[in-house]
Amino acid sequence: MSKENADKSGAGTKTQIEFDKTKWNTKNDHEYPYRDKMVQDLITNDKFKRLKIHEVLDLLGPPDRKERNYLYYKIAQKRLGFIPLHTKSLAIKLANDSTVEWREVHE
Repeated sequence: MSKENADKSGAGTKTQIEFDKTKWNTKNDHEYPYRDKMVQDLITNDKFKRLKIHEVLDLLGPPDRKERNYLYYKIAQKRLGFIPLHTKSLAIKLANDSTVEWREVHE
């Protein structure tokens, strides 16, 4: 069952799709073509609340960056050649019991 929503904010229409582990981990060159369309489902869907760290890693794969109790996954990045101009990331904060406390998009 596929859930798609049209988001008319911003410059164009962005289609939101349900999270899919295979698509989330699909990488073309240095880009993840599906993550921007799935990130809203990861943030709002109740099934992703209170996952343990091992479940997050199994679902999303290794993070692009990890600092203390935070995991960061690159969603999209605008570049000028090799220089990153703007990066959009999913930030996940882990509670003391190693469960997901919150998740949000950082730009």
